[in-house]
Amino acid sequence: MLQNNAVRTLQYDSEIRVAQQPSPSEPRVYDSHISITSQPRPEAPRIPLPVPIATVTGSRTFIPLSGYDCLADLPSVHIEQTFELNDALTAVSSENRYVVRSPLGDAIYAASESSTEKDRLLWGAGRPFQMHLLDKTHQEALVFRKKLALGSLCCQPKSLEIWIPPGNMLGRVVQSPTFMQPVFFIEDESTGQPVFCLEGPAHVGFCCLCLPKECYFRIHSGGNMRASIDHKWLASKSQYTTNIYFSDVKLTAKERALILGSAFLLEYLYFQTRF
Repeated sequence: MLQNNAVRTLQYDSEIRVAQQPSPSEPRVYDSHISITSQPRPEAPRIPLPVPIATVTGSRTFIPLSGYDCLADLPSVHIEQTFELNDALTAVSSENRYVVRSPLGDAIYAASESSTEKDRLLWGAGRPFQMHLLDKTHQEALVFRKKLALGSLCCQPKSLEIWIPPGNMLGRVVQSPTFMQPVFFIEDESTGQPVFCLEGPAHVGFCCLCLPKECYFRIHSGGNMRASIDHKWLASKSQYTTNIYFSDVKLTAKERALILGSAFLLEYLYFQTRF
């Protein structure tokens, strides 16, 4: 599959907007004298377009105005990776691309990785990268940043930072130094304290190497289940997908964005095996 239909739709929408912009006209030449009756005015500043997604909850209709507000009120989101032809023809993996979908299959975000070929060759799935998530207005909604980390015990633990434009950090996901079970803490940047604990399957041996392709992670706080993440084979599309289910309907859009970032970190740590 050369490119996912949802990504192609987002690109098509962009081309439509460019086509609808007025083209510059040729300068007009007047034969007679003219008088100026008003001074030219500067153009009005461009107002960002609201994200064209409406979520209906009861009698309330919510139209998000910023990128990560698209996650509000959604019961689940599903991450699908798109594959390129050069992945099959070259020995070095290319920059990954994903589509984040709603439960109805609508594309919420198009995610694209930014990394160097040297890092992909040397570090494989453990490489440092930036993941840029664009919404349907083709504006950057979220940025995930992962630094190079070689381990969780004697070295710096693996982590991922969640940012929103123009440069505000929402929080981070940090790996806990454990062997028998994958454990991560999701931290809020404003408080600096963990708000969620993410736990993977137990008794799987060395968690960095031995997770099965299909597995389940639970996200809880204060003993209460808040969300879950699983990685499963989707037979209808012949590929694995990473699925997030929000158990707590009271989760804010910011908390959902932090959980989305943790799902991308799990994708690279456990399910991206090609170098």
